[in-house]
Amino acid sequence: MNATMKDLLVKMRAKHKEADAAHVAGDKDKTAALLVEFNTLKEEYDVAEQLFQAEKALVPDFKEAEAKAKAGFEGQTENGYTLIGKILRGKQLSDKEAALIVDGTDGENYLIPEDVRLDIIELRKQYKSAKDLVTVIPTASMTGGFNFEAGGITGLQEFDDGDDIPVSDQPKFERKPFRIALKGKLIPVSNVLQQVEKAGLLAYINAWFVKNAMFSENKDIFDTLKDGLTAKSIKGLDQLRKAMNKDLDPSAKVGAKIVTNQTGFDLMDEEKDENGRGLLQPDPVNPTVLKFKGYPIEVFSDSELPNITSTTKAPLFFGAIDAADYFIDLMGLQFASSEHFLFGKNQTALRVIEGYDNLQADIGAIFYAGFEAKPVTTP
Repeated sequence: MNATMKDLLVKMRAKHKEADAAHVAGDKDKTAALLVEFNTLKEEYDVAEQLFQAEKALVPDFKEAEAKAKAGFEGQTENGYTLIGKILRGKQLSDKEAALIVDGTDGENYLIPEDVRLDIIELRKQYKSAKDLVTVIPTASMTGGFNFEAGGITGLQEFDDGDDIPVSDQPKFERKPFRIALKGKLIPVSNVLQQVEKAGLLAYINAWFVKNAMFSENKDIFDTLKDGLTAKSIKGLDQLRKAMNKDLDPSAKVGAKIVTNQTGFDLMDEEKDENGRGLLQPDPVNPTVLKFKGYPIEVFSDSELPNITSTTKAPLFFGAIDAADYFIDLMGLQFASSEHFLFGKNQTALRVIEGYDNLQADIGAIFYAGFEAKPVTTP
């Protein structure tokens, strides 16, 4: 999110507040006029967002200097880290500095500056994120919804030229609402650091926020994927192969992946052929990635994706994971600080908040299984 988008977002919130007050007061004409102004701002915001995303796509390797320019720091000695440092030390921000990061009108909640946000994105790449497997949809709204087609494919209906096209009760759609949940972490920052320089602040954010955020996101994604599903019992790779062949529509296998935990991967990796060779194949492009039947295996920790009922039955998803889960991501990380919360420890509390929701989308694009070791055969 750049400075233009932040400014428009503040104006949209103010306009929405005015419209809501007019609606409560029963002034329909004023409410309608304010909503027109709100929608005009929303259109400007959408255009600004598209331009921002297009610019990032043209320069995929965003560097700090470029980020500073986009965030409004061009020509200044300050950057996002020095602004956060000033806030932590209780120093007054200039009007220009405040305009870059103030979230809302109270002056106490802030948006993580763009150059810092991009560094956090790079930092997150050190960890394994389930967000890379699903469809991520950025949003500026706290609530909303999506329509999904319900039922199977029925095909087209035949009619003669000149006749009315037959009316069908298909497709049927199901609307699934989302509601953004805010999740955060308190980060204790030592007051001994008179200047919160980049490396120091990023180390705090990594130790206290990024790792915890990744854990929560991954766990929530897996909980959403399996919500309402009964795990199919699969023992060994032979049974898994049959399930992959028969239990999923071929269209769901385009870009499909196998997702399991450490226990499941270990069980798969232990299986050998009659010559003692492993049945999993290394990816010729990336030998560190193993595949089964040509499908890559994504492995997550047992703590993020726990075993099913016992230590010997591992969870396993197969199919188009990106079609089965929509991760609704609230744009912009928020932060606030307090020098009083940890006063007795000579520390300043930095609170970092993100917001998201998960929607179970096309659940027919995957199957969910409890994977166990291959049954022992007796001669």
